[in-house]
Amino acid sequence: MKPTQSIVFLLSILTLGFSTITYGQVAKDSELFKALKTNDSLLFNVGFNTCDISQFETFIADDLEFYHDNSGVSNSKEAFMQSMKNGICSPNNTVTVRRTLVPESLTVFPLYDNGTLYGAIQTGEHTFDELAKDGNKSQGSLAKFTHLWIKENENWKIKRVLSYDHKAQLNTEETTVIIKDLNRYTGVYNSNKKQNVTIRLKADKLEIDIGKKQAILHAKSKTEFFIEEAPVTFEFVSNAEGSIEKFLVKENGKVVDEAIKQ
Repeated sequence: MKPTQSIVFLLSILTLGFSTITYGQVAKDSELFKALKTNDSLLFNVGFNTCDISQFETFIADDLEFYHDNSGVSNSKEAFMQSMKNGICSPNNTVTVRRTLVPESLTVFPLYDNGTLYGAIQTGEHTFDELAKDGNKSQGSLAKFTHLWIKENENWKIKRVLSYDHKAQLNTEETTVIIKDLNRYTGVYNSNKKQNVTIRLKADKLEIDIGKKQAILHAKSKTEFFIEEAPVTFEFVSNAEGSIEKFLVKENGKVVDEAIKQ
């Protein structure tokens, strides 16, 4: 490499290094951070938590791509809006799902094109809890998110969403109850997904066996149970005589499966 080429190469590396430092994570008191945190609040605290669809209309780009580690991909704003209307915001839901941003988890990284700010990457963690019509609250999932915000005519729009690492929140003793008669829940259930589910007693606890997967059921009440491995709940339904006849599997308040007891 010629001396002149070496100098150009060295200057390029130094420039790249300084650019990385200059355009790293922004401070939490910066205008960009505060603007996107406000947008996040409007999108979730207002839009998601109260099902104010107009917020999604405002902040979501038409060519949205939404990737969820449990429920697949939405390839457009229209598809995402429809899934919200039929899912979280369905009038048939018996519970309301509320999203809470984990304190201090939010980060923002600006994106520049030749010194001009054109977008930002926003990351964080949030929790989802279920609030029943009778006022009872149940813990749902804890997850990570990454949002790609792009400036369109000086307005911020979300173009890409990654929603991942969903797992059950850490449940405390206050969220569980002790049930003496666990035998009434045991047995073999036929799932709508064409598979048998076995619930058995194991060391004074209920174990659910779905194929090759097993988990311990923890009681929130006499009818509602949760597992620590996934953000789902199991609601047991009794017949007129008081015997268990089936259970419903719920995710974020929406019934995703039903299993009838043999």
